[in-house]
Amino acid sequence: MEEQEGVLTLPDKLNDIYSFDSIIALEKKIYSSNIRALDMGTISFVEPYSMTNLLLIARRYLKNTGNRLQLIHIPLPIHQYLLRMNFFSFPLFETPIALDAKKQLSRSAFSRRVLEITEIPSVERESVRVISQSVATFRKRGSFILKHWFSPDTVNYFVTVISEICQNVFEHSMDSGFLALQTYTYNRENVIRLVIADSGIGIEESFSKEQKEQYGTGAELIKNALTSPISGKREFGYGLCRVNSIIKEMKGNLFIRSQKSSVAFVYNKGYSEGAYSFLKNDLEQFNGTQISISLYG
Repeated sequence: MEEQEGVLTLPDKLNDIYSFDSIIALEKKIYSSNIRALDMGTISFVEPYSMTNLLLIARRYLKNTGNRLQLIHIPLPIHQYLLRMNFFSFPLFETPIALDAKKQLSRSAFSRRVLEITEIPSVERESVRVISQSVATFRKRGSFILKHWFSPDTVNYFVTVISEICQNVFEHSMDSGFLALQTYTYNRENVIRLVIADSGIGIEESFSKEQKEQYGTGAELIKNALTSPISGKREFGYGLCRVNSIIKEMKGNLFIRSQKSSVAFVYNKGYSEGAYSFLKNDLEQFNGTQISISLYG
């Protein structure tokens, strides 16, 4: 990976949730090596999980250094996509060279297949308003977003998932977060991916010492939160457990990464109870909780 002074070339690892760990491994270097710019010249594809988590990295960089990161050598299709998803509307990166209006993606047909990046505030009243707006937009675009999976039940399932997970941001994380959703084609497969990510205290820190003694820590705690009605705040916490049940019903995939642990449940490959072998601990530290929900078809 070639590197200029003050510039870090990102590897082409923004194409799926697991590859993004290669970017996470560079986070400390970004903060501690006088890095001012990220070179995106090698990037061939960006999906919503990677996109939202790049914003989290940029936000922590700004907080740690007082400066904004710069993105350079952005390939035209990547630049078009990030611009269309409102990636640059958040004042976290230096504003890149403006694209000519003729090169920007249309907001007509493309709009039907996305929920642009939306910030989920940490204040309850503001967060409830944003969640309501996001749900209303999703219902309006649902038949286009869910073209390959459409049914009234599926629309309602996604509304519940969006509401439950976004509510966790202001209830548990002690931080604001980001929401993004898109339907796209990758490797000749139709994909819908919903991502809700924050850089707050993480799942484990929202539980008491006594609760962790009962339910475990790290990936084990995340798994138990997904399979049992437990919560760090509500006496009867059905949030993540309810979300997992919905993903199972839709035969989708659910991935949660929090601090140094991750859990992936795979329901679209014939698993009946979830792929518990996808529990990982001792990962690179990445503050907060990042959730990715995917359907394939």
